[in-house]
Amino acid sequence: MTQSRRQFIRNAAALVGGAALASPMNQPIGFQGFEIIPDLIKDWHGTWQKMAGFGYKFVDQVTYPRNAQTLAALSPKQIREDIQAAGLSLSNCHFSYDALANSFEQTMAAARDMRLKTLVCAPGPRRKTAEDWKWQGEQLNLIGVKTKKEGFSLGYHNHEIEFLPVEGKNPYDILMETTDPALVSFQIDVGNLSFAGANPVAYLEKYPGRYFSLHAKDLVKGKASVPVGAGELDWTRIFALAKKQNIMSYVAEVGAYGASSLNGAPLEPSSMSILELFRLSYLYLKDVKS
Repeated sequence: MTQSRRQFIRNAAALVGGAALASPMNQPIGFQGFEIIPDLIKDWHGTWQKMAGFGYKFVDQVTYPRNAQTLAALSPKQIREDIQAAGLSLSNCHFSYDALANSFEQTMAAARDMRLKTLVCAPGPRRKTAEDWKWQGEQLNLIGVKTKKEGFSLGYHNHEIEFLPVEGKNPYDILMETTDPALVSFQIDVGNLSFAGANPVAYLEKYPGRYFSLHAKDLVKGKASVPVGAGELDWTRIFALAKKQNIMSYVAEVGAYGASSLNGAPLEPSSMSILELFRLSYLYLKDVKS
C-alpha cells in the first residue's frame, strides 16, 4: 500500500507538533541545525536555549560530523531530551546517503530514539552524469520503501548541485521524474537553488504537491550569508506558492556556502554571527502574513 500525499503532509506537520503557532502561513518557524554546530560545541545547552529564546519552535536536526567529536558522542536519546528541555521540538533529521543505504538498522534505531517522523536523505556518491542522478532517484525509491515499512517518511533536501545542468538537464528535474511521489517528497531550499542560478518561484510552480517543507534562505550575490528578508528573493511570491501547496514546515537557514562562490569568486563574509543572523531572520519571518 503506497503512502498518500496527505499522509506525508500529516507526518511532516508533526515536525512542529505541540508548538504554538506563528507565521509564516500560521505555522511555527524552525531552523536548520547544521549552522549552529560551532556554537553547540562551545555551549550545548545554552545555544539551544538561545534559539528557543529568539522564538523558534523546532529544529530541523542533522547528524553530527565526526570532527565535532563532543556532539558526535551524544546519544540520539540525549540529543532529543536536551533539545526538548530547551523548549524546542524535532521530528525531522538529515542523514547521509551511506547511513540510510548501508547502515539502515542503526539509522532506524537512532530515528526511533529521536522520535522522528520524517528522514531526509543527502545526495549519494554518484553526481557527475544524468545516469548518476537517475540512479540517485532510484536509490531514494528503494530507501523510501524501507523507511515507510519502519513508519518514517522520506524526503530529499537540495543544495546547489542539483541545479547545475548535466547533459543539458538539471539533476533536480531528473530526481523529480525518477522518484515515486508516494515514497519520496522534497524539502526545497530556495536559497541553495537560487545560488545555482535557478528560480525558486519557477520550481515551486513546476512541481506542485511534491514538497513537504521549505528552507527559507536568502541570497545576496557575492555575500556568504544574510538574514532572511535582507536579500534578493521574492518572499511574497514564494510564501504564496507555499501556502497554495499546503507546505507546513518552514525552516530558516542562514549559513555560508563556503569560502568561494560556484565560479570561484570569493564571497564576502557576514559581519554578523550565525546566531545574530538567525535572530534577525526570525524577526522577519514572524511578521510574514499568510
